[in-house]
Amino acid sequence: MAQADDDQPPSDEAPARRRRWPLALALAAGLIVLALAALWFSRERIVGNVIAGQLATYGLPATYKIESIGPRRQVLRDVVVGDPGHPDLTIERVETEITARFGAPIISSVTLVRPRLYGRYSQGKLSFGSLDKVLFAGKSEAPFRLPDMALALVDGRGLVESDYGPVGIKAEGKGKLRGGFAGTLAAIAPKLAVQGCAAERASLYGSVRVDGEKPRFVGPLRLGKLTCRNGLTLADAGLELDATAAKPLDGVEGQAGLRSGALAYGTTRLADADGTLRFTWRKQAMTARYDVKGHGLATPQAAAVAVGTAGVLRQSASRIELEGQLSGEGLRLGQDLDATLASAQRSAAGTLAAPLLGQMRGALQREGRGSRLAASYILRRAGPATNVVVPQAELHGGSGATLLSVSRFQLTADGRVTPRLAGNFATGGAGLPQVTGRLERQPGGRLVTRMTMAEYRAGDAKIALPRVTLVQLANGALGFAGEARLSGALPGGRAENLVLPLDGNWRAGTGLAAWRSCTAVRFDRLALANLTFERRGLTLCPPGGGAILAVGPRGLRIAAGAPSVDLAGKLGASPIRLRSGPIGLAYPGVLAAQAVDIELGPAATASRFRIANLAARIGSDVAGSFAGVDVRLASVPLDVLDATGQWRFAGGRLALTGASFRLEDRQLDDRFRPLVTQDGELTLANNVIDAAATLREPASARAIVRATIRHDLNSARGHADLAVAGIRFDNQLQPDTLSALALGVIANAQGDVRGNGRIDWTAERITSTGAFTTDSLDFAAAFGPVKGASGTIRFTDLLGMVTAPDQQIRIASINPGIEVNDGVLTYELRPDLLLVVKGGAWPFLDGTLTLLPVNMRMGVAEVRRYTLMIEGLNAARFVERMELANLSATGVFDGTLPLVFDENGGRIDGGRLKSREPGGNVSYIGALTYKDLSAMANFAFDALKSLDYRDMEIGMNGALEGEIVTRVQFSGIRQGGGTKRNFLTDRIAKLPIRFNVNVRAPFFQLASTFRSFYDPAYVRDPRSLGLMDANGRPIVLPVSPPNVQPSESAPKP
Repeated sequence: MAQADDDQPPSDEAPARRRRWPLALALAAGLIVLALAALWFSRERIVGNVIAGQLATYGLPATYKIESIGPRRQVLRDVVVGDPGHPDLTIERVETEITARFGAPIISSVTLVRPRLYGRYSQGKLSFGSLDKVLFAGKSEAPFRLPDMALALVDGRGLVESDYGPVGIKAEGKGKLRGGFAGTLAAIAPKLAVQGCAAERASLYGSVRVDGEKPRFVGPLRLGKLTCRNGLTLADAGLELDATAAKPLDGVEGQAGLRSGALAYGTTRLADADGTLRFTWRKQAMTARYDVKGHGLATPQAAAVAVGTAGVLRQSASRIELEGQLSGEGLRLGQDLDATLASAQRSAAGTLAAPLLGQMRGALQREGRGSRLAASYILRRAGPATNVVVPQAELHGGSGATLLSVSRFQLTADGRVTPRLAGNFATGGAGLPQVTGRLERQPGGRLVTRMTMAEYRAGDAKIALPRVTLVQLANGALGFAGEARLSGALPGGRAENLVLPLDGNWRAGTGLAAWRSCTAVRFDRLALANLTFERRGLTLCPPGGGAILAVGPRGLRIAAGAPSVDLAGKLGASPIRLRSGPIGLAYPGVLAAQAVDIELGPAATASRFRIANLAARIGSDVAGSFAGVDVRLASVPLDVLDATGQWRFAGGRLALTGASFRLEDRQLDDRFRPLVTQDGELTLANNVIDAAATLREPASARAIVRATIRHDLNSARGHADLAVAGIRFDNQLQPDTLSALALGVIANAQGDVRGNGRIDWTAERITSTGAFTTDSLDFAAAFGPVKGASGTIRFTDLLGMVTAPDQQIRIASINPGIEVNDGVLTYELRPDLLLVVKGGAWPFLDGTLTLLPVNMRMGVAEVRRYTLMIEGLNAARFVERMELANLSATGVFDGTLPLVFDENGGRIDGGRLKSREPGGNVSYIGALTYKDLSAMANFAFDALKSLDYRDMEIGMNGALEGEIVTRVQFSGIRQGGGTKRNFLTDRIAKLPIRFNVNVRAPFFQLASTFRSFYDPAYVRDPRSLGLMDANGRPIVLPVSPPNVQPSESAPKP
């Protein structure tokens, strides 16, 4: 290897001497031989110095080995340029040949064997490392020319690493660079990623020739696959290039054949494409003729069997011009557009749009088969200005009819003002709208478009635009005026000859403004669901200086108002009248209405709705509040009063939330006391109302019933489900706080009640049912305290308080003075609040206690009579039940206990108990407690403490709140067993004796009076007998202490 400094080879010149010229000639010849010999033997050092000098001049770090140096041929090997660890260029062998031209040596040919070039392309800059100093030196003013030399390239390869991916290059060839060179060039990029796109299997392969100093490349540029984030995809694309560069390499001309597989951009698809291109690029300008055709075009909006364009492109640095023809075959609706029309048709079912859309869709599908498009166009763009001209364009359907024609159409835009349009257009074809229009520019720059659409009919649906005028000013502002006429079905209804004026303008700075003055909307007939108005109109006015509709920088805005509304018509067969005070609407903004009154039905039986205040905020949806709402439905005897809450309307659905209101019975004499709620909810969608609320008793705030309601406005049918999860009766809540009908029937209730009810209604009638259950309910009834009542009551008319026949309630205990257990009461509620008690029966001291049938009318003041019948009462069990420990009695009794309740209170009227034969015994079996009796009294008591009787009759009369007079009569008396006999008992045993005992005592203390005679410690808690409530307040009036009448017994004949 040789490393050389930058030394220049010396030049010698032998002086000519004419003196002694033969000797001098010989000497010169010798010197030349010696010099040549010296040069020959020093050639490698000299050449090394020359190469090293040149490398130093260019600043190239390089190493090499000199293989051979000759006068004409020099060979280097193992050339390495750049960092030996990461070289920029390596050449296995370099051969150069030098020839003399005009006496000067020049390089006539270069042979490079297996050169390897390494580079990098990053941030838009190509670099080959240390070679950049040579390759990208300053530009020369002289025109570029290829070197005048021959080049032989053997297995040349290169690798360029880039930000997008690696590119491999291979080249071979030989010949003179200015003419005669022939070779091949290939490049491949397995994967490239450029600006959001990923390319795979990109390759270039072809022949390279140079003729007349003009390089020419012929070969294909191929791309296996292209995928971009923006949705662009391309498969199997190829470009057959034939391009020839100019001598100074400042231009190129050629042709290309285009071939592509599937192409897609977003939702646009093309099955394949082909075409030709002839181009010339010189002095920063291009001229190209193109003819491209694609097959299988599919977009969401349109599809075509084939589309094509042919024309001329002219482009310079500041201008682009396209002029050509556009063609198409088999144009038809795209799948998405067709599906959108079908979906719109389905969504518009029941409206006038459905048949119109269906007819138009069918006609477009029919005409699409065999359709043809032909259009010419000119596009010019210079700077920001763009001009598009379509001299003529026609779309013919498969039937041959002209579906669309455009003539003399022009669009001009500069990005600063509204684009200006001009031209004529018309649509037609069987089953399609017939629209004609003309755009014309008038003096002053105004562009006026006048168009009409003849009545377009499908079945009984029709739409017409008798006149529409558009005016575009020179500054781009648009104004429009006209009229639309509609007839056909509307969502949930129908319109006949609905006339809607069209009036407004559009400006670039302010946007769209429509209806700047009061506008009257008229109709011959307007029906919504079962609601019908005829030959009416509604006039809406904009705010002062504004427009009803505005669309501009602040978005869509609507502002309209009416001082009042007064509409009348029918809802089904029922008259309806809608009146209101002032109404105002602003979107986005607020909706406000006051004093809205709706009457439904004949005046005498109308259902009435009144809304004192309605407010809303209008944005993406409509939401607001309402207050002072009263609802009185004629078919439902319950009124919703003073309702307040929030409401929202979106997606065709009205929703009320957080509603509070008072529910009242409409009858003059309320069956139910008012209930309130704070969580009412209601929705209205598809003319169906769904509502739910938890109704509470106002004072205690206890949840009473959960009401779930559904009402169909179309059929006037509805129902309400009432769920009672569990009402707790205690000192805070009593039955009479829910219904005044409970007064005088039930009080002091303790326990839970649960159940369900349902109310169904139509326009003609209302029905209601329900079932309510208690497992254990204690309460005070007119005939005594009741404990452990259980059972289910089933209503056949819940609102009318009517039950099914023979309802039963089981009663664990009842205490009409003496507690009885385990009874059954049979009853029913009949119309007009008539309570029919069919009877009750309880096991009673080995006998039965029966409540005889009785009728009473709830909620009215009347005399009520109850009769308790006692059969087979065992006196011994009676004494045991009353815990009279020192008394013993035998006998069986029957009788009745009539109870009467009127405005003066309750009383026993002619109560009577009589013993059955053969009588029984009454005896005292305890110790005498009265120590201060006389000896004679003790003697008599000891003799008479056990008496047998043949007949005993007990009579009771008196007020339940006061004293009961009880008369006890004994007859057929004789001394019982276990008593002492003496002269007195022997004397009176032969006499007929009758005892008459009168006891005056409060009714609920009567039974304990006997024990109190001999056991003063026996004192009962009055609350356990129902005499006082839980707070100690007396339930009955206080009376004097018990008084036992002195004996009036006397001998009887």
